[in-house]
Amino acid sequence: MAEINASVEGMRASLTEALERVRKANNEYFELLEKGLNSSPLPIANQAKEFCSFMRRNVTATFDLGDRLIQAKDVQDALKLQADFFQEQMRALTDQTRTMGESAMKAAGSMFSPKS
Repeated sequence: MAEINASVEGMRASLTEALERVRKANNEYFELLEKGLNSSPLPIANQAKEFCSFMRRNVTATFDLGDRLIQAKDVQDALKLQADFFQEQMRALTDQTRTMGESAMKAAGSMFSPKS
């Protein structure tokens, strides 16, 4: 039994290390993307930054789920974590969709507003 526990702990440590490496690479990617968007002269750069921010939050939430799943005690615990994650992501998607819709409406409205 001690061998199994040691094996499980070793696997958890390996998964945690791998997840941290991927998380670091992901952060570097988003930093590079945000730097490019900040210097972009495109008129949709602000909307793209907002979308990038949403993507970053969603990916971070997924990494956080991975952290929690690595520490799950059993299948039932893992299923509860996934169900909670799914519900939170649906709430986030709803909020993000509303925000992006409002942003798109503002951008469209400014295109058709009379110029002074």
